[in-house]
Amino acid sequence: MDEKPRNAAVRSVKAAVRAMSGYTLVQPDCPVKLNQNECPFDVPEDLKREIVDEALAANWGRYPGFVPGEVKESIGKRHGLGPGYVLIGNGSNELIQAVFQATIATGDRVVLPAPTFTLYALMGRIAGADIRTVYLKADMSFDVDRLVEESAHPEVRLVVLCSPNNPTGSMISPADTARIAEETDGLVVVDEAYYEFGGVSCVELISDYPNIVITRTFSKALGAAGLRLGYLVADQALTREIEKVELPYNVNIISLIAARKLIAQETLIEERAAIIQSERQRVFQALLNLPGIRPYPSHANFVLFEAERPVDEIFHGLIDRGVLIRDVSRYPMLERGMRVTIGLPEENDAFLTTLRDVLADQGRESAN
Repeated sequence: MDEKPRNAAVRSVKAAVRAMSGYTLVQPDCPVKLNQNECPFDVPEDLKREIVDEALAANWGRYPGFVPGEVKESIGKRHGLGPGYVLIGNGSNELIQAVFQATIATGDRVVLPAPTFTLYALMGRIAGADIRTVYLKADMSFDVDRLVEESAHPEVRLVVLCSPNNPTGSMISPADTARIAEETDGLVVVDEAYYEFGGVSCVELISDYPNIVITRTFSKALGAAGLRLGYLVADQALTREIEKVELPYNVNIISLIAARKLIAQETLIEERAAIIQSERQRVFQALLNLPGIRPYPSHANFVLFEAERPVDEIFHGLIDRGVLIRDVSRYPMLERGMRVTIGLPEENDAFLTTLRDVLADQGRESAN
């Protein structure tokens, strides 16, 4: 094939998509992997067996139920809501994407804090949105007054808030979220992927603010990132509209069985979240005591920290010693930023010891 047809084919792709770099991730193979905010605890073996046994008894040659009523009922019950308030997705990102598809036309305004999860802006650009950015304050807290001001514009169709926020770990309160929802005619999506580690939710606002949408995931505290499961909670009138843009049968039989069983494991979730919270504080304090390192308080299962030395040197110095964290220095405001997921105690120890070694080696090199 010559170049002319090939180039013509590429030009058929949206200009906004061609202009994007896409979502990428450096993923070298390291024994200590603390870069994707995964849960360090796997689904318990006996629970896995229950899920697999039930899946083996199912007919894989048939589609799952058109409406996963049993799963929606189980999740709704956890929040004191009926199944009509719940949508199930192949990860919470798919559900956020469905909200963008249901609400955003070319030129519509979307309000995003920054820095935050980069997929929101990616989804917005694909939809042709006019993205309005509200930067966090210097301490990485949300600038609520500016968010309210920007969200009140009549052309705003969507506001997306991640709370606790990725990659900063900061949180926006339900009262402040309600202020934003009160002032905007658009939807306010609150991505609560890290809720279990902060313990503050906006779900109860839905009854008073039907423009609030909550998304949750099974990938973090529930330890099921490999199953790709998420759910959305919103007013029933809103879920009916968003459901129209979801692909049918978007979640497979095995994941639906797992969702129903995992959502009932409240004691297990609380115990694991408590361990991660305790380890988070330990790691934060240890980072606070390291010269040239500034950690930020976190309500999630990770800690953002900044370094006086170049990020690239520290990041690759850790990789060379078998520890992988996340370089977030390309995010707005985070030129010296890195993010470490809270893992098992021994993984956290390995990270802290290795970071000390990297900093010491770099200090000796500078002295020479």
